[in-house]
Amino acid sequence: MLLGYGLFLHGSRTPLTTVDLEAESMRVTSGAAGTYRDPSASGGRALQMWTDATASTELTAPAGTRLVVRARGDQCSGAPVMRVQVDGRTVETIQVQASSWADYAIAGSWGAGAHALSLSFSNDLITDACDRNLHIDRAVFDGSSPASQPQPQPRLLWGLGPGIGDAVEAPVYRDAGVNMVTTWYNGPSDLEWISGYARPSTISDLYGAGKAVELVVWLADHPEYAVGDQFQRDIRVVTSALKGSGPHYGPLYVVLFTELETYSSDPGYPRRLKAAYLNAAAAIRAEYSGARVALGFGGYTWGSSGDRDLSFWSDAIAASDFTAVQQMHACDNEHDGQSALVAQIRSSVRQLGSYGKPVMISHFKLWGNPACQVRAFDKFAKAMFTDSSMGELTSNGLFAWNFMLDHYIDDPGPVREASAALIGRYSASLPPSLHNPTAGVPL
Repeated sequence: MLLGYGLFLHGSRTPLTTVDLEAESMRVTSGAAGTYRDPSASGGRALQMWTDATASTELTAPAGTRLVVRARGDQCSGAPVMRVQVDGRTVETIQVQASSWADYAIAGSWGAGAHALSLSFSNDLITDACDRNLHIDRAVFDGSSPASQPQPQPRLLWGLGPGIGDAVEAPVYRDAGVNMVTTWYNGPSDLEWISGYARPSTISDLYGAGKAVELVVWLADHPEYAVGDQFQRDIRVVTSALKGSGPHYGPLYVVLFTELETYSSDPGYPRRLKAAYLNAAAAIRAEYSGARVALGFGGYTWGSSGDRDLSFWSDAIAASDFTAVQQMHACDNEHDGQSALVAQIRSSVRQLGSYGKPVMISHFKLWGNPACQVRAFDKFAKAMFTDSSMGELTSNGLFAWNFMLDHYIDDPGPVREASAALIGRYSASLPPSLHNPTAGVPL
């Protein structure tokens, strides 16, 4: 299957430094793949691989220091794997966890001249609920100096809560590229009202609009219920409600037992809670294949004391789809002239990301009087929401961040407008394919 060939050489009157190859110009040498129109792709078209497949080409490239492949994945019980080969040698194997176009940079060392490039999809999967595919936009051989190479824009899936109704009415939801809404389950008394989501089209409409849903389960006031059989039954009911009644389905992120450190001082309780987590995670996935589950850590002890000892929870983390941490403080809690949350977030994301799982800030809030909240968040946003800071967080695994509505982000004024602009700059969108009931779930 020979696809249209288009190779662009930049800098015709100066030494060749960059070769830009459109993926739709590559030759499919194995498996099933084809091109399609996509206005967001660099040439208006892209290559999709829907089985294990390989696309190859030969090109003349400069002496190389970097190869950048722009790709995205349809997620399905994990990310598609892309194998990159230059001259028959595998130079990188990448889990394409991005669901919108993202640049994957590969350090290289090759001489100027003729080279062969192959891009392969190696872990195809299709289930009743989802279909894992690999999409490739382009590949760029870059021989320019590292200082001149642009870095990919960090992107996060932003969320807003703690209630779905309040979130979708908030100005920041509309103005800042928020693509996830959050609801909470705080005990058995919540079961009746949250079950109501199963009947109307609220959840389906959100998924149909390209939104994700987060469920935060906080049971510090009901520690025995958390480890009992009744919770195992109830969490299936809650999951079914947040799956929605169709026709649209999408990603549901479930954070179980958030701030688990506060539930009980009984030395035997963590073992019971871990067993409850493992059972509940399996029950949630059985109820809805579009759900992804994480254990919810409290963020309070990070930052000031370095890494935490999480060895007891390592098997629970291994059984999770992502990791999650809460980030909340009083607005006047500062260290070294900055909100204590700055160091706390960076430290917790780095450690949780070291487990090889994507990291979510499950809920974020500054509390205190309105003026203090607004003033503190203005200072925090200017320190945290920069290219270098966000680049560090995303490189350490951060993929999502959920805000709890309060004065700091909801009161009208220049701080909210400036913060919405900063948040919007780093907003990640869910791909249109998620509107399809069989689409995958991004992590």
